[in-house]
Amino acid sequence: MTKARNSIPLVGIGLYSFAEAATYIGAPSHQLRRWMNGRLWRSQLAGSGVDGIGFKDLIELRFVRALRAEGVSLAVVRRMFEIARQQRSSPYPFTSPHFRTDGKEIFLRTVDEIGERSLADPARQRVVIQKIIGSSIREGVELDSRGEATRWYPLRRSKAVVLDPSRGFGKPILSASGVPTIALATAVVAEGGDERRVARYFEVSLSCVRRAVQFEAERFR
Repeated sequence: MTKARNSIPLVGIGLYSFAEAATYIGAPSHQLRRWMNGRLWRSQLAGSGVDGIGFKDLIELRFVRALRAEGVSLAVVRRMFEIARQQRSSPYPFTSPHFRTDGKEIFLRTVDEIGERSLADPARQRVVIQKIIGSSIREGVELDSRGEATRWYPLRRSKAVVLDPSRGFGKPILSASGVPTIALATAVVAEGGDERRVARYFEVSLSCVRRAVQFEAERFR
């Protein structure tokens, strides 16, 4: 990422290169860049000179990736986003609880407007709607009073690891201690797999070390 060119505050919003974001979302970095260049919404880092995205961009892109994986065209995604943003006056509507309520209606309205043939089949529509209103894409994401994402716990049924834009520029860290997961995973490799030694060195629990190693392994899988 390049150095910021103006006074846009970069602390507290998260900083991720497209390559880095790709490992969290599970989509190629060139796709993420194309989606953002498609002007789905204005990036948190727009105008900063930084070639990357912010935390809220990251969370919304997870939703876009889930829809694209179900065969929803970018035109439909873009229109859904526009309708949701207009209805809820939110710059990042996909992960809000309101979209979970309104998502089915918005999706069907968009398909009808655009005439997306690949989504004409009712059975196909049910699959996409379940993705929209289901909990899987929202699991681990905490929201504020406005319904916007504030932090993300990426490991299922665990809060050991967190991406929090208010801590360490949003990089994955141990929730309790703030130790970067990459530091722990790298140390385990350097110590020949001795997780107990790494736990003693960083003064964290063995289970936290294992969670950090698990997260780093999963993001590059």
